[in-house]
Amino acid sequence: MKIVSIDVHSEWSQLTALSEETGEVLLEMKVRTDPAELHRVVGGLPGPKKVLFEEGPMSGLIRDALEGVADEVVSCDPTKNALIARSEHSTDELDARRLGLLCRAGVIHPVYVPAEPYRTLRSLVRYDHHLARSITRVMNTLKAALRRQGIPVRGKGIYRQAGRKSVLANAPNFAVRWQWESLYRHLDWLRRERVGAHRVLVRQCRGMPVTQRLRTIPGVGPIAARTIVAWLVEPGRFKSRKALSSYGGLGLGQGFTNWTATGRARASRRGQRELKRALFLAAHAASRGDSALGRRYQARLHCGWEHRKAIRDIARTILFIAKALWITGKEYDDTKVNVPRSEPVAR
Repeated sequence: MKIVSIDVHSEWSQLTALSEETGEVLLEMKVRTDPAELHRVVGGLPGPKKVLFEEGPMSGLIRDALEGVADEVVSCDPTKNALIARSEHSTDELDARRLGLLCRAGVIHPVYVPAEPYRTLRSLVRYDHHLARSITRVMNTLKAALRRQGIPVRGKGIYRQAGRKSVLANAPNFAVRWQWESLYRHLDWLRRERVGAHRVLVRQCRGMPVTQRLRTIPGVGPIAARTIVAWLVEPGRFKSRKALSSYGGLGLGQGFTNWTATGRARASRRGQRELKRALFLAAHAASRGDSALGRRYQARLHCGWEHRKAIRDIARTILFIAKALWITGKEYDDTKVNVPRSEPVAR
């Protein structure tokens, strides 16, 4: 078995082939980062081979190009490769060689690369989130510009047509007025683009009926449903609830020394941030509703839980329910959600 490690760059990549048994370098070459060229070069290597590279923007493209010519294609987590990231002497040739040595040592952490159409859905969900943040950024910039001129800002009336006229009428000079008009034009353009993004997302999800089933969960709207589908892709790949909650950024971190826990368990900061954000938004919405999830949230508070811990519990429950609905093909059933006893715990 040959280990083919690739240090990927935008135009050119460094390819190194190692012997898995001895670690001997069999081939080192510079190859153009083009799917057809990578397919030709890797396919020309005789015998069975395992190709690996670090996760990046081009991972899906490279994986598709090498799927038929290699026995295994692995995209690995670069944050786990300290031998490469912390090296004092780094070159493309050494980085590719070190990546192969890490594979031989069995310390590579694979990253799941989704297939189409989920890869496109992920990209669209990310772009929709980017547009939402850009809209908020422009609105905050406009509010700051108004406050600098002593104009009070209350509510969202300044963004409506009637409010805009009164705002522009109070501009102290033509330069400030032009700045405010420019911000309004930018805001209108971003809103139109987000409407277009939502239309494309609806078309992209037409072949994914699971998004409609997930929307039956209290608190889960269209944006949260698309985000969950885009990141879970294959819920069966998670072998346990712990693995699923860790992937969603809802796991707990606990240190141990001398086989004894050190301190309290703390909320993990790892996981997919886009998925975590969508789950927390859904949990906040569900906690205010009259459903089993809302009653579960109130029961947690009544038992002495902090608000943030109770919301995290609801977000984790929504994630588990989404996986169950995806696998079973059923819709949400409020009677099957566990609502704990609401009596305070005796201390």
